[in-house]
Amino acid sequence: MVFEYDDYKNYLKDCLGTTGQQRGIRSRLAKHLNCQTSFVTQALRERGDFSIEHAIQISEFLNHTEDEKHYFMLLHQRDRAGSIQLKEYYSRQIEEIKEKRSEVKERIKVDGGLNEKDHQVYYSQWYYSAVHIAVAIQEYQSFESLLKRLSLDKRILTETLTFLSSKGLVEEKGGHYKIGKARIHLDKNSPMIFKHHTNWRLEGIKALESQNNDNLHYSSILAIAREDAQKIKQMLLKALEDIEPVVAPSPEEELYSLCMDLFKL
Repeated sequence: MVFEYDDYKNYLKDCLGTTGQQRGIRSRLAKHLNCQTSFVTQALRERGDFSIEHAIQISEFLNHTEDEKHYFMLLHQRDRAGSIQLKEYYSRQIEEIKEKRSEVKERIKVDGGLNEKDHQVYYSQWYYSAVHIAVAIQEYQSFESLLKRLSLDKRILTETLTFLSSKGLVEEKGGHYKIGKARIHLDKNSPMIFKHHTNWRLEGIKALESQNNDNLHYSSILAIAREDAQKIKQMLLKALEDIEPVVAPSPEEELYSLCMDLFKL
C-alpha cells in the first residue's frame, strides 16, 4: 500500500517489479503513458523522472483511491521539489496524513453514537461490550445462553441488556436479542480509554489461567532502534487493517477478545 512508503520511486519499483509478469506491467504502463518501456525503466533507475502529468496517469493506472492518489502525488511532488522550503511544505502534508492514518479509527472506519455519559457506562465493565457483541452470534441470543456463556449474575445481565437495548445497541424481539449498531469505537483521547483497555487485559489474565491451547498469548521485551520501533508500530496497525476484511464477512460463531500492545518501558 502506498501509505507505507516515503519515496514514490521505491513504491513504483515494488509495484512494477523487474521480472516475469511484473515486467509486463511496466510495458502496459508505458503504453498507458504513451512512451517507451525504456523510459519507464530509466525513470525508476534515477536516470530520469516522471512529470507531474505522468504521475497522475500512473496513479490512474494503479487504480488508486482518492486518498491514495493524493498521497502518491504528494510523494512525487516532494521528491521532485527544487528547494528545501518546497520539500518541507510537501513533507509536512505527508506527515499529517501518516499521523492521521495512525489513528485506529481512521484505519477501520468506525463511528461511535454514545454520548459521554453512555460511554462511562458502556466502558465501565467488560461485560457491556461482551454482551453487545455476543448477541451477534445466534447461539447466544437468549438470556439463558448469555448467562451460561459469560457466567454473569442474572441481575447484572438484566441491567446490561436493559442499557444496551435503551441505546439501540441491542434489539429484543420475542425473547431473542440481536445486535443493533454494528460497531462502536472509543477515541484514544477519551477519559474512558484507560478503563476499557484495563478491563480487557484483566480478562486476558483470566484467559492465561485457563491454559487453553487454542488461545494465543505473546509477551516480549525488545532492545531495538527507535526507527525500527516505528516500523513495528506501522506493521501492527497494518495487521489491524488487514483483520477488518476478515472480520466483516465472517459468520458469527464464537466470541473472542483481541488485544495488542507495543509500548516503551
